[in-house]
Amino acid sequence: MERNTGSFDIVTSMSLDYYNKVGVYMLQTWLKHWLPVFHITVYSEDKLPIVNPRIHLRDVNSLGSAFHKFQKASHSNSRATIFSKKAFPIIEHLKPSTGYLVWLDADVISESYITPVWLQNIIGDDSTNNFSAHLGVPQKEYYSVETGFFIINRAHKYKQEFYTRYRNIYHRRDFSDMYKPFDGDAFGKVIRDCRKFEDFQYRELSPKPHKILSPFNNQFQGKLWHLKAKHKDKDFNASPRMQKALR
Repeated sequence: MERNTGSFDIVTSMSLDYYNKVGVYMLQTWLKHWLPVFHITVYSEDKLPIVNPRIHLRDVNSLGSAFHKFQKASHSNSRATIFSKKAFPIIEHLKPSTGYLVWLDADVISESYITPVWLQNIIGDDSTNNFSAHLGVPQKEYYSVETGFFIINRAHKYKQEFYTRYRNIYHRRDFSDMYKPFDGDAFGKVIRDCRKFEDFQYRELSPKPHKILSPFNNQFQGKLWHLKAKHKDKDFNASPRMQKALR
């Protein structure tokens, strides 16, 4: 059964520098290929030059004292603060107990129409009882998640369990039992923790989550294109694939 599009809460984050580099293309292709009934919330620490009724801008610094404490704290990896600007919006949008959280990274390009039916098919209907749909990736002996795109069912019985555990990692700054202090590793750790519940299930979008390091593009070929590191410095004005996505 198709759900109302308002039940899909689509979220991303980006700095002004990242917007100028790739985020502008992400949003242009999002506006083009995601149906007009969808809206997206964009978090940033900067003032982005965006005026569109479908794009809701939010200051990442409005996310409260825990966010500010995390930014000011010392960390074993300097990139932890960068990735927290993604994790804290995720925490914020996990609070509701209805609808779906859909995360898109600022370097994810939309290449063809995205509909509520397509999103629903990714995670499955209520009868499948999936908590999430995400891409698992190996990080040495740990399970991590490629968080460039994922869907979480906020009405799921284990959403609060996931939310509390994920939030506590950042509020307590406890990144033990994971590869790095990044959002994907934290996501993967909580998934591992929740596996202890016999009826906890999710849709694994990676065909080989313990072998494939970057399965994103193969899984969403023709729909979503993730501009991994090797793509980000390209001249997109000369990229036929990008120009096709923008047309």
